[in-house]
Amino acid sequence: MGLKFKYIRLSRIFRTLVDIGPKRLIRRLRYDLRQRLDQQLPAQFAIALAGCNASMPQWLLVLQSLVGEGSIAPPKSSKPAHTIRFCFINQNRDLSWPINWNDPSWPRLWQFHLHYFDWAREWLEEAHAYGKWPAEAAALEPLLDQWISTNPPGYGDGWHSYTLSLRTRNWIWLFRSCPSLATPARLKSLWQQLCWLQSHPEHCHGGNHWLENLTALAIGGLQFDGPAARAMHRRAIHILRQELPNQLLVDGGHIERSASYHLLMLDRLVEIACCLADVSDERPDWLFRAICAMATWAESIRIEGGKTPRFNDSSVDAAPPLDVVKTFAKACLQQSENKISRTIPIPYWGLRQRLLQAASAQQPLKEATSIPVDHSHQQALTDLHETGWAFLRPGDGWELAFRCGIPCPKYLPPHVHSDQLSIELSHHGRWLFSEAGTSIYTEGSKRSYERSSAAHNVLQLGIPSRSGEINWIEPVEVWGSFRAGRKSSPRHRHCGELSQKGLFTEGSHDGFDRFGASHHRRVELIDPTPQQIKLRVQETVVTKTPLLFRIWWHLAPQISKEWLNPMVLQAPTADHVESNWHTTWFSEGFGQRLPRNSYCVKGSLVPGKHELLTTFSVVSI
Repeated sequence: MGLKFKYIRLSRIFRTLVDIGPKRLIRRLRYDLRQRLDQQLPAQFAIALAGCNASMPQWLLVLQSLVGEGSIAPPKSSKPAHTIRFCFINQNRDLSWPINWNDPSWPRLWQFHLHYFDWAREWLEEAHAYGKWPAEAAALEPLLDQWISTNPPGYGDGWHSYTLSLRTRNWIWLFRSCPSLATPARLKSLWQQLCWLQSHPEHCHGGNHWLENLTALAIGGLQFDGPAARAMHRRAIHILRQELPNQLLVDGGHIERSASYHLLMLDRLVEIACCLADVSDERPDWLFRAICAMATWAESIRIEGGKTPRFNDSSVDAAPPLDVVKTFAKACLQQSENKISRTIPIPYWGLRQRLLQAASAQQPLKEATSIPVDHSHQQALTDLHETGWAFLRPGDGWELAFRCGIPCPKYLPPHVHSDQLSIELSHHGRWLFSEAGTSIYTEGSKRSYERSSAAHNVLQLGIPSRSGEINWIEPVEVWGSFRAGRKSSPRHRHCGELSQKGLFTEGSHDGFDRFGASHHRRVELIDPTPQQIKLRVQETVVTKTPLLFRIWWHLAPQISKEWLNPMVLQAPTADHVESNWHTTWFSEGFGQRLPRNSYCVKGSLVPGKHELLTTFSVVSI
């Protein structure tokens, strides 16, 4: 068995490549070769190859008549102090002036955030909200100019297609809100960045990266006049219209099956919808249908307090809060339905702020009548079949999320976890049982753990080796930072009602089939009251060979071990059953991990059928 498991480990790379497929592999090879070529060519040749040296089209002065209403005064500019403090992924760094934008000693994700210019957009938000720029915004103009002068086209992570997508959008909001920031040199750089992005698409990756590229180009093409800009916009919109059906599931979820990236993509689509309505008075039905479906999905997965399930990569700071995105989407749908006529366009950022301010003032937002809105999130049972998530909401604030579905697209494993049949339980928005979550993207032991089954509330099966080491089987063979080999498929999914307001959900997968074993899990919530509820989890394991098992129960932070009592495990056919407490971690965001208690029950199974029943009397905290 040990030799067989080693062979499977070696084969996961082959399986990963097979699932990606030859077409995407060729695209990826072409993308990587193009990047290497850009680094070797003289800058002018690379610029010409990307089409960046063509004459720049004229910047549309759509806010020229709105000075003092839609625009705001730029921050008072001054040379930065000796250092400037930035905080990304919850890590503070004091950068010396002039800034080194590409320091190999930084974590790459931190460096990406520096190039995003999200921090500048946060300064802009503060200026809009309070009518005053933060003190550090005095360095905005020097930072813009220094980025241009020290990041020539094709050099460093600033010209990665993903960072280009985010930064160009942020620069547009800055220039539209503060027209005086749009100097000729900055506009020339913005146009070069858009042209470079158009010539370096991430369609080889697909998923959220590809949508980020397309939304940036669609918005960017609207900002300039002339045939080149119009062609850029039309092409991006055409591809986006074709791509959305591929990336949106029937139930409205995003194909990567991550709440964080779903919200991020929904927010991007709403921005495009606002820009289209603002500039050209266009309201494409296909775009608003996608927004409506995604907003409905977001409502259906909402945990009390605006939280979301933590399946797959799910860092809370990877996307705007659910309630903010949902409000923005609903307000956009209302705006589309009302078709308010106006003689002068509303500034892009001003439109977003007005919509959110209207919602915060609790003004009624009429839902779009031409696009039906599903209120399935209010039901006791919500089964998002395509996403593979089921929700039990028996009342009194109890909510349980169950994961049994396709883990991710076969060709797109970067954000997948091995969390098949995992559960999360909360009461009035407070986590009781919860996943480890996502705190890091850098390859290493922390990333490997957070993606593994051991970080989730699951049953694992293991194979003992001759050396005494246990090879725990991963139904989704996660490896590296963003890779996965074999990916299990769901089966026997079902959910329904029990007596006395009880609910159940159940399912299995084929991840253990090649080892001659199967696992089916049934989860029941019984007798809910405001103070307590009964949780029953039945595991049915059938195996042809001797196997080991372990079941993980991860408590949320600040929940004591005593909270699990009484906990009863019935495993009449299992041998050598024992249990232990472990200290693991709970991620509150990138770089933020809190210690928590995790309970593990383990034992051995002989060939045959086994029923393992765990019963909890869960008391509200």
